[in-house]
Amino acid sequence: MNIRKSCQYFSFALLLFIGITSCSESDKHSGFIDPNEELLVGLSEAKGYHHTYNYDFKILEERERSGFYIPIGINEALNRIPEEMRSKINLISSSELPFSANIQEANIVTSWNNKNKLVFQIQISYLENDEGYDTNFKDFFIVSITQYPENPFDAMSEKELETLNEDLTKREYEFLKLTEQDALYYLSKSDDNSWPRMFDYYNYNKSEKRIYKESTGSYQYYAWHNGLIYKIGFNMDVNAVDAEALVRKIILDN
Repeated sequence: MNIRKSCQYFSFALLLFIGITSCSESDKHSGFIDPNEELLVGLSEAKGYHHTYNYDFKILEERERSGFYIPIGINEALNRIPEEMRSKINLISSSELPFSANIQEANIVTSWNNKNKLVFQIQISYLENDEGYDTNFKDFFIVSITQYPENPFDAMSEKELETLNEDLTKREYEFLKLTEQDALYYLSKSDDNSWPRMFDYYNYNKSEKRIYKESTGSYQYYAWHNGLIYKIGFNMDVNAVDAEALVRKIILDN
């Protein structure tokens, strides 16, 4: 066999190998039900069961086929959520917080809605404690954002909305205006300096490779806006920073 033919055979074999490899990679991901599943490829899964939501509103209480992933850097996490979600999220700088955020990370949790559509939730955490979650004794600022295309309050009947507002009033929520259409709900400490409702968040246990849902006392904001539900909790010196301004910046970018 002369050199020219050898080169031709080698080139053919190389192209065949590349083609087979490409097909294998394509076949591996060709079974996606939702195209956004591809965003999760390469993320390390974790065990998990309970997902976070606001107990007073109960929106997102029921979710199907949840998927949990090991926490990653905030910027990487933003590249692992759908663009239509990512484009609406406005991050704050850790320098805007009245404490040193020694840990800055994000959790991604997914579920499926009744239209067989993959739903993304991202939890962005700024933690003073450099050893991990210790929210009872250290400052923190945690932002949970979940896809929810339709305004859930529009879907409520007048009676349901009235009942919800009565319950929120009893629980000492403040009703603020986010936009002309959307409300911003705020929950502070009670007059006796106690927390009227615990704030739940995701906590990753490295030794068990498991995501736990835990709760702690927290100032809280809650809102639906532009296809996303925001659940924001923090414990920090509220006299040293305008927390509402930070929340509005995250949701509205202003």
